[in-house]
Amino acid sequence: MYSVLRIWPNLQKFGRGLLNLALPPRCLRCDDDLPHEAVISLCLKCTQAIAPELGECCDRCGAILPEGVLSAESCPACKDFSLKFDAVYPLGHYEGALRELVLKTKRLSSEAVSLTVGRLLAERLGEKLAQFRADAVLPIPMHWAKRFLRGVNSPELLAGCLAKKLGVPVVRTLVRCRYTGPQKNLLPRERFRNVRGAFRLRRSDQKRWQDSRLLLVDDILTTGATCSEVARLLKQAGAAAVAVAVVARADGS
Repeated sequence: MYSVLRIWPNLQKFGRGLLNLALPPRCLRCDDDLPHEAVISLCLKCTQAIAPELGECCDRCGAILPEGVLSAESCPACKDFSLKFDAVYPLGHYEGALRELVLKTKRLSSEAVSLTVGRLLAERLGEKLAQFRADAVLPIPMHWAKRFLRGVNSPELLAGCLAKKLGVPVVRTLVRCRYTGPQKNLLPRERFRNVRGAFRLRRSDQKRWQDSRLLLVDDILTTGATCSEVARLLKQAGAAAVAVAVVARADGS
């Protein structure tokens, strides 16, 4: 048994090599061939189209700062809101190829797309997120009714990729205890009211987060209402700092 365990990684590597010979990896977006050693199922051209380098972003909310705005205190996207998280790390802006990919993660049987996005998120943001020194990664949960219809919660898969990169655990301590209507149809301040009290911590975890540094993971951040409500809950439970990693930062208007 011990000898089997020792050679198991080599057997896995051999099996993946055979699979690549039979089914060469292809880009998830354009279907071009990829190198056999590719970790992310996207070619270089599609990666650059999906997530071009961002300009200067607000440290607090992740919005791209207009020219001439140098600090979060003057950021037009969040200066009028009391956000409870401490920082946002976005992969890109919610438009074009990235928007197209995010929408695909919300469909049935979207696990492969979500994992690809998660690996890209980990590769691009890994160094910045490591500096935050998170103790755990927490995906934003989906209400059970929506989970039943959709079958998968993309932030959970994204969180798994980031946790692996950072070497910390994924913790599903959050529960979405109240169904909320779509945020996209609401005005910014209505979005904060819509999610108030929509989450809770599992009973066993209510005293677990004293002095912890926690990383929330979601697919889209617009006004930040959802992540702010969750951060408020975690800080009430004693968390020292809460940051957000998000695939796409959308305009909050």
